[in-house]
Amino acid sequence: MKHKKIKAAVLAITAIAALGGILYSQFGTKKSYDYTDYYVESKPTKNNTNDKEASEKELSLSLLKQTNKDVVGILVFDDRVIYEPIVQAPNNDFYVRRNIEKQYANAGIPFISASCNIDSQNVVIYGHSSKWSNIIFTPLMSYIDENYYLKHPAFEFITKNETRTYKIFDVMNIDLNNLNDSLEFTQSSWDTSNEFNAFISNSINRGLYKTKESSTSNDKLMTLVTCDTRDNNKRIVILAKLVNIANV
Repeated sequence: MKHKKIKAAVLAITAIAALGGILYSQFGTKKSYDYTDYYVESKPTKNNTNDKEASEKELSLSLLKQTNKDVVGILVFDDRVIYEPIVQAPNNDFYVRRNIEKQYANAGIPFISASCNIDSQNVVIYGHSSKWSNIIFTPLMSYIDENYYLKHPAFEFITKNETRTYKIFDVMNIDLNNLNDSLEFTQSSWDTSNEFNAFISNSINRGLYKTKESSTSNDKLMTLVTCDTRDNNKRIVILAKLVNIANV
């Protein structure tokens, strides 16, 4: 068990270090995240009360998976400020500079840590931000502002069979140069409830502000990590808990 944790920590540190503020040309941006060919008409639901909303196009997970079997889900924030396919590879380096077609792309594609899976106690997702373009995980920078969090306190993760809703309970700003700044948020699980609860307590104490949400050892988490474009030695970390699962 100790050996596995050390290996997972090394993978996590590698992934975190690889994230950084990115400068963009238009060509580089398009290669990285243009998913035009993967949109389909939205399926009407009982909740569709607006014709425009009902006809809005959406990303097709099945089409994305046809192109790349490593796609495991789609991450969706309010107003689609983040609307990205999420992949997973056997190592954390693979998608740092590759797009969905596995071709070179400076921005890469958001990926789940190799040390976990979509059903882990803590699903850790890494993604790049840009200093000059609102791409991929750049909107996570806005969570530095508490007012932005209050307007966007939740997000969804869509898999083949279900839509999972998560509520954000903590926002941290991690300094990679500070040896006292724990990277425990990169773990996929904890051995005991006490260890998990201690992690939650410590994380909330390190948060940029207090939210109305908390977490218990019964919760399933999703952690989103991106660079702090004000300082490439820092990372923005969003901790969220699973609050609802709806079958697709």
